[in-house]
Amino acid sequence: MILLSLHNYIRYVLIYVCSFWFICCTDLSDYDRERVADAIADSLFSVTETQNVQMALIQDGRRTVTVTAPYAATYTRAGQSETELKDSVNVTILDSEGEIHTTVVSETARYFAHVAEFHFKYNVVVLTNDGRRLFTDYLEWSYRNRSVYTPDFVTIVTPTDSITGFGLDGSDDLETYTLTEVTGEFELERNRNSQ
Repeated sequence: MILLSLHNYIRYVLIYVCSFWFICCTDLSDYDRERVADAIADSLFSVTETQNVQMALIQDGRRTVTVTAPYAATYTRAGQSETELKDSVNVTILDSEGEIHTTVVSETARYFAHVAEFHFKYNVVVLTNDGRRLFTDYLEWSYRNRSVYTPDFVTIVTPTDSITGFGLDGSDDLETYTLTEVTGEFELERNRNSQ
């Protein structure tokens, strides 16, 4: 009977030692934990493709931006998403009355939802409701700040004049802006012989 108890005692000690060894040896280092977290995050990466996209941004229960494009792919990772829009993108910004405030047209665009920004590329045209137009190949528009920015070459045309230059930073209605470098200014003549 004493031998049986000794046998059980040895068995419990072995189980305890093996369990302790297993726990100590399988404890992950900080580096290993980061690798596991990265692997899990990569496994949570998703892509959704859509044809003939029509989406709207809603603020305080009303539509403030309408987006249309023939193709969109939304990439989601770690709770953040960005949407790539292709093949003739049209973004319409509405004022508080629901009227068109500004329209942006480009070949492609990328919408970063976590910062509420659009990055437009290739043949970008901005049209405001009071007749201002902007032409460039790259433009960033911040929905939160209602501002536009580009380091690239721009042409801005108003009903009375035109200006060209590099490095635009201004409001999305093009009423106020600065250019890093002005390369040309032109005053437009009105047709006095209008019928």
